[in-house]
Amino acid sequence: MATLKELRKLCGMTQKELAEKSGVNIRQIQKYESGEYAIDNMTTKTADAISHAFGCSIDELVNMNTSIFTNEMYEAIKSGEMTLSDALEMDKYNKVVMLSKIGCFGDTFRANYRRIPESLIDKLTAEETAELVDAFYQCYSDGKKRIEKGA
Repeated sequence: MATLKELRKLCGMTQKELAEKSGVNIRQIQKYESGEYAIDNMTTKTADAISHAFGCSIDELVNMNTSIFTNEMYEAIKSGEMTLSDALEMDKYNKVVMLSKIGCFGDTFRANYRRIPESLIDKLTAEETAELVDAFYQCYSDGKKRIEKGA
């Protein structure tokens, strides 16, 4: 997980700006960043407020791995060309590619991934999304085999 300070700096925010945007007291943010308060003990209300300020869910905030971000992504987020949420979507997509049995087959993977409604993708974990992509592919393959047998 990325540290609060890392994420704040990544988004180009000062502690004061994060406090104003989240509604969390600046001193509390300072204590989380310094380690005086353990992030693990953050209340749901505080975590929700901070994740909302960053434009992501609590789950995304907790599971974020900033080591996958390229220098270009960092610069795009800092300049406002890309949001942290956009970067998280890219991270999730890459995880789905890695988890899916057909992830290495670019066009086939993308065709099956596109069958999932966007509103559903947001609600699924990367693991669940990969399973659904693979299930769509299996349905397509089974249907194709039946057609070929009948022809």
